[in-house]
Amino acid sequence: MSSLHLRILKFGLAAAVLTLAGRASALQPLESFLRGARDASPDNAEARAARAQASAGTQAALGRALPGVSLLGTYTRNQYETRIPSATGPVVLTPRDQLDGYATIHVPLVDLATFARIGAARAASGAAAEQQDATELRVQSLVSREYHQLVASQALVQASRRALDVSRAGLRIAEARHGAGSTALLDVDRARAEVERNVQQVATAELQVSLAARALRSLSGMEPELEGEVALGDDLHEEAPIESFQARDEDVPAIAAAVRARVAEEREAWARRLVLVPSLSASATEHATDYTGLAGHERTWQAVVSLSWSFDLTTLANMRAQDAVADGARAREERARLAAHDDVHSAWMTVRTDIARSRSARVQAEVSQRAAGLALERYQAGAADQLDLLQAQRDAFNADAARIQADAEVSDARAQLRLAAGRNLLDAREPPPASPQASP
Repeated sequence: MSSLHLRILKFGLAAAVLTLAGRASALQPLESFLRGARDASPDNAEARAARAQASAGTQAALGRALPGVSLLGTYTRNQYETRIPSATGPVVLTPRDQLDGYATIHVPLVDLATFARIGAARAASGAAAEQQDATELRVQSLVSREYHQLVASQALVQASRRALDVSRAGLRIAEARHGAGSTALLDVDRARAEVERNVQQVATAELQVSLAARALRSLSGMEPELEGEVALGDDLHEEAPIESFQARDEDVPAIAAAVRARVAEEREAWARRLVLVPSLSASATEHATDYTGLAGHERTWQAVVSLSWSFDLTTLANMRAQDAVADGARAREERARLAAHDDVHSAWMTVRTDIARSRSARVQAEVSQRAAGLALERYQAGAADQLDLLQAQRDAFNADAARIQADAEVSDARAQLRLAAGRNLLDAREPPPASPQASP
């Protein structure tokens, strides 16, 4: 009876492995979720809106430096009509009803402060564009992390279910041996407790799958397919030297955005100083009326050239305030540069460490699995007690879980490294990062 159950157990494990190898993953590839997040992510939508707002601000700043046209129409109703006598007849000074129309063209001739603000607005618009790219990379980082966590959780569910099947088979063996009088009831209770422990492990793993799937759906707007089996795979190749990931400042959106923001604030500070320079403008107005009055003309025009200058204590205060804003922008630029370089170093070292951990975890899982099989054979032969068997099986499961997590972290770390270097994961020029692969 015991030998028969042992053969059944081994056959069941082999069938489970073959079944897993024969199924294809139903989970969409990482690129699908990245494309979905590009349109569905609220962060990306907010960044696009900020860029559109900055672009409109640039047009508004330019418009203040270009000629403008204004139209005005009035109707006047006076209580009394005023007339004075003349040799040719009475002359109306104030008509009872009067219609007037004015068309005015305003032309700024010299306004250095306004011209400087145009440059500041353009730099701010460029900063918003770079910030949009930086936001997309940040969203991709979140998507990659949740995606690989989902894949790891799915694999952990599979491992937990396999461990549950093994523990249930062990319970049947313990019950058979107890029925044959070769073992105590304590072994049956221990086997039953092990089954319940694995039931809890399956429930916990399924909860992690649900949470990761929900987070991924919120980020990408796509519903993950969770029906198929998923296998983790990475060839554990070493990455290129870290110097190849240290990109120029203008190629890293986070740094480029900070640089452009600093330029915008510096130009705005210069514009505040140019307020002290007088501004020169011109205007021309065409006046049309149904009352000619003393002038005797229904249409008249007027041209004006004006030179203006103003100064008060708030002008100096505004200059000092904007200088402080520019100093803050320079500090943020340096912080962004240091953070970007640190992120590349951290991501590159993480990939290197995760490769070593994954390689070790794979060996540990393989050895632990063999040890669990040997412990089962020794238990069947009466050369080992049940505690040794349960411990070996727990060690095998823990090692398998560690392998799953390590493999997922390697794939995610490769993606995070490219994102830290300013590379978009959807850029066709960059080969896609290593990601979980479906079983053939």
